Amino acid sequence: MADDEVVAFFRVIDAVRDRTMFLLMLRCGLRVSEVSHLAWAALDFARARFGLITAKGRWIGWCIWPRCRQSPPQWQRLQGAPPRYVFPSRVTRKGGRPLSARQIQNCMTRYLKLAGITKAYSPHSLRHTFATQLLNAGASLEVVKELLGHRSLDVTLRYTQLYDRTKRAQYDQAMSQVEKHQRF
Repeated sequence: MADDEVVAFFRVIDAVRDRTMFLLMLRCGLRVSEVSHLAWAALDFARARFGLITAKGRWIGWCIWPRCRQSPPQWQRLQGAPPRYVFPSRVTRKGGRPLSARQIQNCMTRYLKLAGITKAYSPHSLRHTFATQLLNAGASLEVVKELLGHRSLDVTLRYTQLYDRTKRAQYDQAMSQVEKHQRF
């Protein structure tokens, strides 16, 4: 998602649960299945960390970004006695089961429409945006790979896109170093 679309998307999200859910995808790079099955037991508010087994079977653990730290406890207080999952389904016949990927997609589609975004983004787009933003902010491709829980750089490369301004800035920086060492 383009930066302006991300801003427009988050501006229309008025529910704490939904803001928390989409922030975790955008700022932690979680897959939709990982966020839907995130258990309260996996969150450590004191140290602002969480750990989980990814949808691909790898364990990952990292810090929760400061803007994401307030939302889960806020959401937990609103739930009263917390269920097992951070994002339980409200459908009574599902009795404490997590939100489904389809429910999360429908929720995102509703907010995209409210924001006036006509592109058909999926929750997975937030994971791609996470990777792209990190790479363009200076994180190495290897670090992005590890944060996404990928086994190969090739997969990570499919997730990321270098902005023209990033390419230009890195080119200028590299060429200034070349020029310092090679004057003719």
